[in-house]
Amino acid sequence: MKFSTVVALVLPIAIGFGSPATAENSADLRRLLETKQCQGCDLRGANLQGADLSEANLQSADLSEAILTGANLFRANLSDTKLVNAHLRDANLFEANLWKANLSNVRLDNANLSFSELCEADLTGANLTGANLGMADLREANFSQSNLSMANLAGANLNGVQLDEANLAGANLNGAIVDDGSAIEATVMEWTDPARSLLR
Repeated sequence: MKFSTVVALVLPIAIGFGSPATAENSADLRRLLETKQCQGCDLRGANLQGADLSEANLQSADLSEAILTGANLFRANLSDTKLVNAHLRDANLFEANLWKANLSNVRLDNANLSFSELCEADLTGANLTGANLGMADLREANFSQSNLSMANLAGANLNGVQLDEANLAGANLNGAIVDDGSAIEATVMEWTDPARSLLR
């Protein structure tokens, strides 16, 4: 058997092993854009920049490293969704459900998260510079090592929030609710060690 014949036989087999994941991802992407219903979908690395995903159901989907810059996720269901290293700069997440979502190392700078639900969400290492989290429900969320500089947290529920090594320089905490049920009336003008901040 000639070498060229062996290559001709082996090459399609090798391609065949790699194709199912790509095909599944493409099918899930089409499903999302056509129906806005994509629970548990594989959307890793998907380019959804500027997409209208308002009121979409993405519960338990994997959107790791997805590009969602400027996307409209108004009232979207992103509960238990994986958004590790995703790009959500300038995205609209007003009233979105992000309960128990994994948002570690996500980019949410200048995003609108007002009135959103982020209970028990993991935002370790997230960039939330200038983000609007006004009136958001952040109970038991983990913001360790995250950047919240210039973020708006006015009226947000911060009960049980973890802020170890977080950057809160210039953040607006007016009316934010803390563990003792009291409201904060302050803006953090300089970076503060959370162990000694108003939130402890």
